[in-house]
Amino acid sequence: MAVRDELLIDLINRTEMEGAGPRITVVAQGVVLTGRLTAHRSWAVSVAEVLDDDGAADERFGEAFRREAEEPLAYPPVFLHLHGCQLISGSSSLPVALGEYFRVPLDAVTAWSVK
Repeated sequence: MAVRDELLIDLINRTEMEGAGPRITVVAQGVVLTGRLTAHRSWAVSVAEVLDDDGAADERFGEAFRREAEEPLAYPPVFLHLHGCQLISGSSSLPVALGEYFRVPLDAVTAWSVK
């Protein structure tokens, strides 16, 4: 996002206030991704819970995400956060089903649409 996209920033900020946003499709570095826009804190807490529940020998993996959830929100936002993310197309080694939670830097977004 070489040019600051105020409309996308407004959409992210509205999502932060309401907790969940619309389904969004983004183009980032030639890769097309889709998922539901989610609030930063909700995303971080959900990732922490997934990491805590995975049965890893070191169950402290989620700690960094819980700390992230407590951090003050940046303005303008630096990332958009997706839930239920899928790869639509692009020359990438990413799997089609990317997982429940995905983070995309705004400066990598070149186009987007909502559904």
